[in-house]
Amino acid sequence: MKRIYALLVLASGLLSANASNVLTADGVKLANSSIVTTKLIEGNAKTVNEVYLATIGKDVDDFTTTQTSDLFAIANQCPLVGGNAVFRARSLYALIDDDVEYDDANLCLQHGIIYKNLELNAVSKVSIQPNPTDDAATLLYSMAEDKNGTLVIYDALGKEVLRHGLSSEHERHAFSTAELTQGAYHYVVSSGADAIGTGKLMIVR
Repeated sequence: MKRIYALLVLASGLLSANASNVLTADGVKLANSSIVTTKLIEGNAKTVNEVYLATIGKDVDDFTTTQTSDLFAIANQCPLVGGNAVFRARSLYALIDDDVEYDDANLCLQHGIIYKNLELNAVSKVSIQPNPTDDAATLLYSMAEDKNGTLVIYDALGKEVLRHGLSSEHERHAFSTAELTQGAYHYVVSSGADAIGTGKLMIVR
């Protein structure tokens, strides 16, 4: 647990305002590489951290063949086995190929796990338009009557960056994305303990 916490700390909020992203990313990358991992979830987190810090963390848009292969391998794992890094890998891989879809039900079934497909079991699909977007977007959704919901947006590291409350009285929710930096994000719409839908959001400027 301590190793997982250390990996998450290393990967979030460490880009200091007193140093350039490149210098800070190099320092965090060195600390990340020193952590010894023994479990798949830890190894995934460490690998995704390494790729992020060597690319987006240094304002580099190109991924090497090895980085692309590593992200694809992690992105194609069952999230319940590979951990939150699976979603982070998918967000980063979307910068390489945003047309890839993941069959979590089948990926998890290979491990004997029944994974509830959010889109198939949702009251209706949720979507954000336009997508990609720049400074503003609108969430389209549908919830059971007299229910409230939540839209949460996560960055490529799995860190929550936006949260908005939703009402069943409406089916559209406009929100600003002006404070989000360019890149790939993952969003989840839920109502109470029930997940309504999930998807990718691209910010392009």
